[in-house]
Amino acid sequence: MSAHPHPTSEESGSIWKIINVILAVVIAGFTLFWAVTLLIGSKAETSGWNDVEEVAEAAPAATTEAAAAPAAAAPVAGTDPAPAPAPAADAAPAVTAAGTTPAPAAAEITIKVDVANPLAYDLKEFSVKAGQAVKLTFNNVHPAVPQMHNLVIGVPGSKDKLLALAMQMATSPDGMAKGYVPESPDILYHTKLLQPNQSETLEFTAPAVGEYPYICTFPGHGVIMNGVMRVE
Repeated sequence: MSAHPHPTSEESGSIWKIINVILAVVIAGFTLFWAVTLLIGSKAETSGWNDVEEVAEAAPAATTEAAAAPAAAAPVAGTDPAPAPAPAADAAPAVTAAGTTPAPAAAEITIKVDVANPLAYDLKEFSVKAGQAVKLTFNNVHPAVPQMHNLVIGVPGSKDKLLALAMQMATSPDGMAKGYVPESPDILYHTKLLQPNQSETLEFTAPAVGEYPYICTFPGHGVIMNGVMRVE
């Protein structure tokens, strides 16, 4: 019976060397594979983290810009837009505490001697409002014929009575001393007897509606030197 030949020690060593090389190659391949995988994963993770940081940094800036921009008020669905504000109403006339309109501004009137006729007033009539403040100035000035005059305002319808009283003053011993102004309840306001180039101002509140005569009561003058204050 023949015996099987046994491998020699050299052959056995060669086989183990080959096996060791194959194992080394396999292990090296796995090692390389895992190393490459880890390297790629690390880069991907680092890149993703950087992207997250960039997004996180950009987000506050975008929020700030959005907050700074004025938001346009959008109309609520189903509702009409708010109406435009109505124009301001015209200012109502001022009223006093009693609820009535204030009195008109003071009326300022100046009466002079008529240049064409030294025995007449240059202003034959004027108008004021009832309750209005009146500032009436009489200037006794005439360039050619200077004379003494006055100005007396009577109640409505008293013109003829005042003329008669003025004529009586001509014979009165104290007529000149009284400035030829009669003593009568029909007289409301009057100046003194003015010398040439003198003036006097009467200030009063216009009485009730009516026509109030004014005359010069120096004897004989009032027939022509007269006028009417109309209170409306």
